[in-house]
Amino acid sequence: MNINFANKDESFIKSKVTQGYYSNATELVRDAVRKMREEEERRARFLAAVKIGEEQLKKGKTIPFSDELMDEIEKTAVDNAAQRRPINNPDALP
Repeated sequence: MNINFANKDESFIKSKVTQGYYSNATELVRDAVRKMREEEERRARFLAAVKIGEEQLKKGKTIPFSDELMDEIEKTAVDNAAQRRPINNPDALP
């Protein structure tokens, strides 16, 4: 595969390689493609979570927001972090 870049993009790529961020242009392009793929996957997971939420709203499966609820969520998160428990919630997105 042969890729041509606009002068501005080619200069950017060369500067990143020169600055030592990447060992060569191929490594930079691979990293950029990997990041694009990860972002698409993250977006798909987010949209799936939104769809689930919308379905739950339609079914009336909601929990009213309150300061107490937020305090409970925060306490659980702090306790889990202190105990080094992994996050096993598919709704928690990075």
